[in-house]
Amino acid sequence: MPSKRVTDRQKSASSVIATGETHADRVATEIKALLSPYLHKGEEMPNIALLAHLVARALADARERMVTADEALADELADDGSPREGRDEVAHELHDELTDLRDWLTSLYGAAALEQLGFAEATPHDPVQIERFAGEVTRALSSKELPKPRRAGVRWDADDAVLRIERRRDALVSHLKDAAREAREAEATRMAKSTAIALFDERFGRIATFLGGLFRLAGHADLANQVRPSSRRSGLTEADAPPEDPTSVAPARRGGSAAENE
Repeated sequence: MPSKRVTDRQKSASSVIATGETHADRVATEIKALLSPYLHKGEEMPNIALLAHLVARALADARERMVTADEALADELADDGSPREGRDEVAHELHDELTDLRDWLTSLYGAAALEQLGFAEATPHDPVQIERFAGEVTRALSSKELPKPRRAGVRWDADDAVLRIERRRDALVSHLKDAAREAREAEATRMAKSTAIALFDERFGRIATFLGGLFRLAGHADLANQVRPSSRRSGLTEADAPPEDPTSVAPARRGGSAAENE
């Protein structure tokens, strides 16, 4: 889904571009009429209409780069759902397996033996934590002599339990790697978007200000106001920037301290 941060800028850019291209020839003619009397011998009037079109194209290029970066991030984030869902599903299954094993070991050996068997703390839910916790349990069950059962004659082989846990743990490790890879790719795409927005904002401010100057020089203050960049919101025209909410800033109290009035 396109971000509002980008679509707002896209709308302002399109408005500035359309205004610049629509009135380029007219403004160039009027500026030529204003300045041509002051040309010296051998001098020629620059092609102001072409210049207006060129800066509009430069702004359009920055706009498209920003939109493309925004779409790339949306596509990347849409791909992240499956690895995260797979990771969380396997982590949930591993949690259930460890919970059942804890209950079995408690009934077989007693709660006092749980720490010796790898259950030194409550079974976590976080996928990364439960993967490490499962490793502690399997190492404890595999490397230590099991305690004496509370009931005489009862024997239990830990190998099957260790095998089941390790299978789920291996699957979880694979899903964790997939999710981490997607997170890295999303972060790189997010940085690319931020860079594209920053470059757009810088170019938008220069070009909108330049076109506004041309319009004012030609005597069209109304057109200049249409493209005037906002002093409050980067990448937007003043006309497109939302007005400040007067209730968001408490009025300074007359006679108050400096701290109160800041």
